[in-house]
Amino acid sequence: MSNLFKIHSPLNGTTAALDSVPDEVFSERVLGDGCAIIPTDGKIYSPVDGEISSIAETNHAYGFSSDDGLEILVHFGLETVALKGEGFKPLVAVGDKVKKGDLVAEVDLALLKEKGINLITPVLVCDGADDLEMHDTSGTVKAGDVLLSFGEAAEETAQPEALASAPE
Repeated sequence: MSNLFKIHSPLNGTTAALDSVPDEVFSERVLGDGCAIIPTDGKIYSPVDGEISSIAETNHAYGFSSDDGLEILVHFGLETVALKGEGFKPLVAVGDKVKKGDLVAEVDLALLKEKGINLITPVLVCDGADDLEMHDTSGTVKAGDVLLSFGEAAEETAQPEALASAPE
C-alpha cells in the first residue's frame, strides 16, 4: 500500500489518541479525524506544504490547505479560546504560503499551565482524505516527523488463491 498523503507533526511532544481528548468536538471527530499531541514546547510548525487557510481570532487554532488538497486544523490546547489570544503569537497571516516545518506561531506554555489549560492539541484532517485509510504515529514526536499518513484502504487482507490451496 502506498501512502498518498502525509501530515507532519506541527509540535514537539507525545501523541495521544483523539478518543482521549476530553472534548467531544474532537473525540467524536465532529471536525475531522486525526490524533492529538501533548506539546513539550510552545512552537507550532506547519504540518504540510501549502497555505494558511485560517487563524482563529484568538490565535489558538490554525487551518492549513495543503498543496495536495487536504484541509488540516491544529487546535492548540482545550478551552484556549477563553484566553482571547493571550499567550499566542502568530508569525503568519491567512493566505501566507508555508512549507512543512515553517514556524507559524509561538505559545507561552508557562502562562497556559499557570491558567490550568489542558495543553492537549488535536491535529485534524477536516477534508480531503475521505475513504482513505489513516495511520497514526504513536509515542514521542518531533516537529516534522510523519504524524499521520493516508493510503488506499486494502480491498482484501488475504490472497484468496493462497487460502484455497492451503493444506487442511
